[in-house]
Amino acid sequence: MTAPRSSRDAVFAPGKLNLFLHVLGRRPNGLHRLHSLFAFLNIGDRLTFKHATDVDLTMTPDGGLSRDDNLAWRALSAVRAVDPQLSPVSVHIDKTLPAEAGLGGGTADAAAVVHWAEGQNPAASPAFRAACAGLGADMPPAMDQRARLWGGTGDEAGELVAGLGGTPVLLLKPSTGVSTGACFAALNGQFSASEAAFDLAAKGGLVPALQSCGNDLQAAACSLNPDIARALTSLEKTEGAWLVRMTGSGSTCFALFHEKGPRDAALSQVQQQFPTWWSAAAEIL
Repeated sequence: MTAPRSSRDAVFAPGKLNLFLHVLGRRPNGLHRLHSLFAFLNIGDRLTFKHATDVDLTMTPDGGLSRDDNLAWRALSAVRAVDPQLSPVSVHIDKTLPAEAGLGGGTADAAAVVHWAEGQNPAASPAFRAACAGLGADMPPAMDQRARLWGGTGDEAGELVAGLGGTPVLLLKPSTGVSTGACFAALNGQFSASEAAFDLAAKGGLVPALQSCGNDLQAAACSLNPDIARALTSLEKTEGAWLVRMTGSGSTCFALFHEKGPRDAALSQVQQQFPTWWSAAAEIL
């Protein structure tokens, strides 16, 4: 039996941002072809793995999610099916990322389980990742955790993108959400033309390249949930923000800054404007 490296292992599960998200088309199987720049944040959930007699998983706050719907539990079952000799553990998830926010919290937790299993049995890493690949379109990026372009249905790794580490970020999530399926349906077949829109050389650098892109689901999300439009408008009015956008299919919106001071001032501003909404300051890893 493979014992844990210690009696208590902790794994960080960072939130993600889609700095841009272009929908290029739809495949015959119904899945959409995407082109996106994923980046990861220094805020996220934390999973603690403790040696136990029986396999268990708890979460704070629990959010009322059943085990079968919890991606971390499903990942734990999958890696143990690959390697039944993995030591039984009790897993506790300290949730920081809100659910259904476009920040990839559930997928990040599942990826953290894979990373823990890889630490116990490095040789089985490819098998662990293959067993969990179907848990969500964001699983490959979540296991990579680097600023990188991704294509296909989120499973085709592209180039790493340098220059984003340490970028201050302001996050703002309305209390209400939006359906991912409804956002895609609202596109009505109006897809982005190509992947060439994000071109560092042609655009003259990272900032103009990002500003020339967008999130193809953003307009649909705003029409379905006016609170998202309110969040974006508020962030666009903050001083010092050089990019304001929605991540994924929402409902979290974000603003990027060159310095922490303006970001922190903007955080105070939006907290006063939307006291019941979730907001946070972060940096890109």
